[in-house]
Amino acid sequence: MQNEKQVHKRKLWIGEARALLPLLFIWGAEWMFSALMDIAIYWRDLDWLKQAALLTAVIASLVQLWSLRKDFRAGGEGLQDQSGWGHPALLLLPGVMLIAAIALLEAIGAIGPLFAPVLRAFILAIGFVQFGLLLGRPLIYLGLWLFALSAVMGVWYLGYSAVILEGMGGISLVVCGYMLRVWGRQS
Repeated sequence: MQNEKQVHKRKLWIGEARALLPLLFIWGAEWMFSALMDIAIYWRDLDWLKQAALLTAVIASLVQLWSLRKDFRAGGEGLQDQSGWGHPALLLLPGVMLIAAIALLEAIGAIGPLFAPVLRAFILAIGFVQFGLLLGRPLIYLGLWLFALSAVMGVWYLGYSAVILEGMGGISLVVCGYMLRVWGRQS
């Protein structure tokens, strides 16, 4: 009975959160593009292009969230009544807070430039595991894989961590978005 109830909540949440899936694709593409620019930076100074990609991702995310304003006003009543989560967009708040915290730590120099990609990848991996506990094992496996990769990169290949972890983090975001989209169609 309890498992059936969890399956119903999972399907309901994925169905309601479908509008947020483009954010995974937006940020996955931004991470992958940033990793490519980290490789290309050896030949040309393309740091401005990385900043432009980040700004584009932020603007695209804001546009996507703006398009959901009707849903925010409605409060996601169907989901709120049955799952207790409230509107699915509220699940973005901890992630936004973590991103802001990392940006602040980088800005004040508390995190070295070599460790920032490792920290971001660890946080993304932990997020995958957390959502995997709610939505399904494949996300847990994705999070554990990214966590192990981050640990290996942090210990043995720290100099390459920005390229590898941003690239693999971006790919994992796109894969997560694709999995949730497929799961949403099945429900």
